[in-house]
Amino acid sequence: MLLASVALLIALWLATGALVAALRSQRRIDWLYCAVILPFAGLAGADLLALHGWLESERFIILSRLIYQLMILGVTVFLVVALRGGRPLARLLITVQTLAGLMLAVWRPLGGWGWEIFNITCGSALVLMLAHTLWRRGGGRAWTVLLVAIAALGVMLTDLHSARGAAVAISWAQLLYTPMLFVVWLTLTHRIGGATDLRRHGGLAALERQQLAQDLHDGVGSQLTTIISALDRGSPQERATAAALQEALIDLKLLVDGVDEDASLVSLMACLRYRMSPLLDAAGIDMVWHVTDESRLEQVRGAPAREVLRIAQESVANAVHHARATEVTVRMCHMKTRDSLWLEIVDNGRGFGRPSDGSAGANARKSGSQVPGRPGGKGLPGMRRRAQHLRGRLDIESVAGEGTRVTLQVFMESLTFPETV
Repeated sequence: MLLASVALLIALWLATGALVAALRSQRRIDWLYCAVILPFAGLAGADLLALHGWLESERFIILSRLIYQLMILGVTVFLVVALRGGRPLARLLITVQTLAGLMLAVWRPLGGWGWEIFNITCGSALVLMLAHTLWRRGGGRAWTVLLVAIAALGVMLTDLHSARGAAVAISWAQLLYTPMLFVVWLTLTHRIGGATDLRRHGGLAALERQQLAQDLHDGVGSQLTTIISALDRGSPQERATAAALQEALIDLKLLVDGVDEDASLVSLMACLRYRMSPLLDAAGIDMVWHVTDESRLEQVRGAPAREVLRIAQESVANAVHHARATEVTVRMCHMKTRDSLWLEIVDNGRGFGRPSDGSAGANARKSGSQVPGRPGGKGLPGMRRRAQHLRGRLDIESVAGEGTRVTLQVFMESLTFPETV
């Protein structure tokens, strides 16, 4: 009875703290942690009711299994989200565990052991999936989540062995496991684990970077604008120089936009559209924009978002300077079936080479370092390097005289997976 009472008080205290934090921040991870802790309190409460004789034995068995199933599902979802998962395999595991687990908790086949065997199998599959992610990506967060998942599997084995096909009661293993989840939650929300150092050093460095970028924008940017205005009224050579400086000014402004580590890929792409509009208008090129504002794409931030931005910028710039196009189409979306980002830039320009060189109508697929007929072809190696950094696939297809199509596909795991906790 003492164990159940202590477990109930601790779980309620943690859930209340998470609820207060969630109401203040409105962050999904805070709401999720609160939902994860509530089944611990529910199981402790059911255990107390059974100990006082207020809950019949058979009802307690079914109720404890249902609550424990919710506890397992909550921990599974929490760990997958902590690893910034959401891949089809993880979603399938959670769906199967939800539907089959709740059914088996009530049905109790195989002499009452079907539910236990099923959950142990799903728990082992989760650990293997996390271990595979760690092997592919590494990083402090992956190690932390994997160790917590292994501990969860150990707690479940202990609890189910103690139950022996009967009701699942509150245990010391559960009581010791809740602080582990609490620490993971605090780490994910940057309330501990270097949060103080981040505010003192990382936060200061970020402010310094933002200030430097703003100074460059206000100082160098304003000077470039003045020079461009003067050159625009000069000779053709001076106007060409003004056009080059205009592009340099766009690069500077995009650099300033990308300094903010919290800026999402969607917002950076919106900045690209805004920044490139004067250049496109001056070249007489219409832009067709199909960039979806999806929550999954909003998760892409920091360095990965800037890499995708630069690939898109280089593709649009190539269309402006070398394609002789009249229209450029930019598409970006989240491919749900493969959980990947899809970026596509298509122009209706001259393609690789001229029709007069005998290659008209031939489909040219280029991913090398130089594009025939395009002086700016040496920008492609940079695009390829950025795609390789993202572990993505960059394809460039062109038909001479008809246009060019640049596509980038990157799994969301590569875009949202942090290297460190």
